[in-house]
Amino acid sequence: MIGSDNCIGQMILNNMNFQEKQTFWSWWMIILMIFLLLSTVNFDLFNLLRGDFIEINFNPGFWIIVGIIILFSFIRLKTTINEEGIAVQFFPFLLKTRFILWSQIGHLYIKDYNPIADYDGWGYRNGNEGKAYNTKGSVGLQVIFNDGSKLLIGTQKKDELSRIAIQVNQEILKMENNK
Repeated sequence: MIGSDNCIGQMILNNMNFQEKQTFWSWWMIILMIFLLLSTVNFDLFNLLRGDFIEINFNPGFWIIVGIIILFSFIRLKTTINEEGIAVQFFPFLLKTRFILWSQIGHLYIKDYNPIADYDGWGYRNGNEGKAYNTKGSVGLQVIFNDGSKLLIGTQKKDELSRIAIQVNQEILKMENNK
């Protein structure tokens, strides 16, 4: 818990629960993987139409693409926000849940960013703008810690998370920073 002197903050956020689960998969990624898989299979269309599947050969690229598909299927970013703070799970990059107490945070806000320019892409990243956990898109929750370090957590729920960030800044972090 945050502490007994923060009971007001707990009461304010008691009904606040935010949870988001994300993967790397998107419609264009699925189409790309299907195209790549099909381009690595060697077959004779005439034999396939006759029902002869024995002549299908899989080159090494096929197995590399299958490995990428399996890896991407396991990657999950889960963000939970409640009255105690922010919990982030990013399997397989973070094997343990990272829990951030409100008392560790100086400020947070929703940020539109450029994943390539700011963080060198998607995933578990260390970039010019600090650390980032993101799977897709270009919107995230920017967390600025009391020590000045930054963490960006990607989101697909910009509007919902924006309301929570405003509420937390006004009602929780204001009390934490006035201690």
